[in-house]
Amino acid sequence: MNNLKLDDLLEIVNKEKLKKDLGDFTPLYPMLRVEDNKLYIGILLTKNTANVWDKESNIKPEYWVLIDPSNNKIIEFNETNNNDFVIGNLIPKDIENKQKEISKYAVAKTMQYKEYLMNDIKNDELPIQKKLASILNNEITIDDEKVNINDYLIANIEPDIVDKVKELVDLLVASKYNSITFYYDTLFNDIISKYKEKNYIDKDKIKLCIEIMNNYYDGVIGIDNFFNI
Repeated sequence: MNNLKLDDLLEIVNKEKLKKDLGDFTPLYPMLRVEDNKLYIGILLTKNTANVWDKESNIKPEYWVLIDPSNNKIIEFNETNNNDFVIGNLIPKDIENKQKEISKYAVAKTMQYKEYLMNDIKNDELPIQKKLASILNNEITIDDEKVNINDYLIANIEPDIVDKVKELVDLLVASKYNSITFYYDTLFNDIISKYKEKNYIDKDKIKLCIEIMNNYYDGVIGIDNFFNI
């Protein structure tokens, strides 16, 4: 079986939303929903201006769609206010643990990269640097005091190094979290395949999908409820 392309599902919903004059809404990444022991592909829609990445946003999607996984046809296109996808109480997001994990990882990486760069600056010189340092006996006079050239250079460049390392770590963390959709796509396809072939709903893997989407969309609430397992 060929893997389902999740972008194709988004295109299906994008075409349908235009028919319903909902051009100012954007579908989120395809999800899943269990109803009456049946598995559906589910897609949430939010306003184009909604900041779904900000954990302070607390966005509850205004529309939601169900798609039949056997033929990728839309079977429901609901407005949340008229037909809520939340059954029972809203399940809160666990944002704090994620933030702690990110902070711990970022601090460790910042220290690692800073140490590497500072050691590289201190111990690895360009050929002309070595020549000049040898001539000057690796010392210069600053305010009538002799100081080690490398120590002086490091002290002056360290604030810039720290800033650049922080930028690099921020980019690294963002890149790693964006890459989780690759894992998600594999899980998603595996869950759909098992359901179509064996009528089996793999709830353990669905729970992983829920965790990924909660991490991916910090600002969206009700994701646990939407999957409905």
